[in-house]
Amino acid sequence: MRVEVLDNKRRIVRLRPESEEDLWLLRITLRPGDVVRIRTSRDVPVGSGRKERVVMTLRIRLDSIEFQPFTGKLRISGIVVEGPDEFGVKGRRHSTAVSIGTWLVVERDKGWSEQELERLASGRARGTAVIAAVDYDEFALAVLAGHGMKILEDTSARLPGKDDPSREQEVEKYVDRAAKRIVEEAARHRSPIAVIAGPGQLKTSVAEKVQRAMPSLKVATVDTSMGGVAGVREALRRESVTRILRELSIVEAEGVLEEFLRRIAKSRDTVAYTPGEVLAVARMGAVDTVLLVDALLHSPDDTVREAVDEALRLVESMGGRVIIIPGDSPAGERLVSFGGVIALLRYPVPQEARRL
Repeated sequence: MRVEVLDNKRRIVRLRPESEEDLWLLRITLRPGDVVRIRTSRDVPVGSGRKERVVMTLRIRLDSIEFQPFTGKLRISGIVVEGPDEFGVKGRRHSTAVSIGTWLVVERDKGWSEQELERLASGRARGTAVIAAVDYDEFALAVLAGHGMKILEDTSARLPGKDDPSREQEVEKYVDRAAKRIVEEAARHRSPIAVIAGPGQLKTSVAEKVQRAMPSLKVATVDTSMGGVAGVREALRRESVTRILRELSIVEAEGVLEEFLRRIAKSRDTVAYTPGEVLAVARMGAVDTVLLVDALLHSPDDTVREAVDEALRLVESMGGRVIIIPGDSPAGERLVSFGGVIALLRYPVPQEARRL
């Protein structure tokens, strides 16, 4: 993310996302009420009932920020607070897409925290990886990024029976097609890593073809009990895959969640969950890692939003780790039952000491 602080006093910041990861970072940083100045286009009347699309620069007070993973765009909406007088756009609603490479200037009435600016400035694209799971019944292919996982394909193999003389030839075609799809998606998403999972030798045959077709790709294989989407999810739980993909926050989040569940089964005092409780232990400097879903940053409940903001600020200021993930990611869906946020503690904190 390119970040330029234009006015230290008013905290006017100029930003340019340079990857889809940056767009997601904007999604979790921008808030309703922020004013965004951006070059956009809008339909305006030009007489005789006709309209014409005109490029203009607008300042928009945001009330909606929507990110759709793997589209390369972030959609922002709100009320125009400043625009060309001749088009009468002030006070009207406008929606536009922020794409990779788009410059925008963001003004925040209450200013920006140092942690927010640092997060924006230090944000780097963690990249993507493709993950396939293949067996003689199913083939699934997914792309994994810090902001989520998307299943790209989930198909049945439909191979002839073992006694069919054409089976060997059809298996070879199946392997060729699987390898081709992996290479295509790795190239499309600029993924430096491909993980190919499944039981038995079939995955190795696919991996060898992938490596020959794309020598620059780092290809790893992992044993799973099955192919298909279930095999993809099983692969993500393997320690070897976690090491390979450790730079992707969505995998990092799964590891934190598993550690949370392991700890809570032994001692409730070594973890915390829900916004209020996490804030209480954050004020004590007890939080090592906090994991939360992005929706909490924009909660309509002022108490929840303020508690989360303060907790994150405290954790980051004390050298703790903050991981923010989409609510529709596998880990995000599991976090909902814990109030959308969990924390791993540096030391045990008794329950009676956690009251705000």
